Amino acid sequence: MGSTVPYIDLGARQRLTARFGAEVEAWFDGLPGLLTALAEQWQFELGSPILRGSVSVAIRCRMEDGRRAVLKASPDRSRLALEATALNAWHTLHTPEVIALDEQLGALLIEAIEPGTPLLVSSTYPAAESVAELLSSLHGSAVPDPSYPTAGERVAYLFNSSAKLYDQYPELTALVPPELYERGRALATRLGQHNVPIVLLHGDLTPGNILDGGGERGLVAIDPAPCLGDAAFDAVDLVLWQANDLETIEARAERFAATTSADPGRLLAWCSAFAGMNALELGSQGNAPRARTETLRKLASQAETVYR
Repeated sequence: MGSTVPYIDLGARQRLTARFGAEVEAWFDGLPGLLTALAEQWQFELGSPILRGSVSVAIRCRMEDGRRAVLKASPDRSRLALEATALNAWHTLHTPEVIALDEQLGALLIEAIEPGTPLLVSSTYPAAESVAELLSSLHGSAVPDPSYPTAGERVAYLFNSSAKLYDQYPELTALVPPELYERGRALATRLGQHNVPIVLLHGDLTPGNILDGGGERGLVAIDPAPCLGDAAFDAVDLVLWQANDLETIEARAERFAATTSADPGRLLAWCSAFAGMNALELGSQGNAPRARTETLRKLASQAETVYR
């Protein structure tokens, strides 16, 4: 099929450079040729880029048979291959189907989700039943193969990555003192070592990675960073999202726990562990409601007292 290589937006270069460093420029130089070759190999027409993501460049496309799809290309080939492995392991409508993978080229082709609006864009908080259905489908439909990373490794990566915000925005130390941030890390590390049932986690279940799949599919999870660990880990971002007071967070933890058979105290402990990180990331954006960051800081301060 003939295909026109779309413009690769400056934002994609900035996001991937921030993650991978200046050496990613050489990968971007070869990206137009890679996209053209993939369009011929997998028989699709390239469409518009998806203006999000820090691990890969994502582009809408249409298959020869008319199906809509999304092409992901990344310099982190192993991460993309791990994503494809997890998507193939989940036997549920709540994740996209893998159409093709070329691990050597670092390319993954998946079905497009319709209408596909991320929760982050709609700003609509989902019903607890919809969240429970999503979490149950992820945690109950795949075998937790030991080849996946552990939640402990994921915790270490996330805290190391977000700590770099202190270098970029030194003023954030007033919002989240480093010692408060480290207390959260210590709690998350401890929780990751507890003897609990192990499931295959999405690992990055943020409101930006949950799409509206329409009436029949409900919520659909994309862009996993799969790892093995405590099921409560995957609920943290949804419990904390848009919460302006501790009562809301506690009520959500109770509600989510009731619909997923989780331990509400343990879920709240995970939320406390990541609250400082969430406050730090919101503060770096410069436009977060003060009530929201203050609530997260209060929750983070409880990290030494919860779920010992």
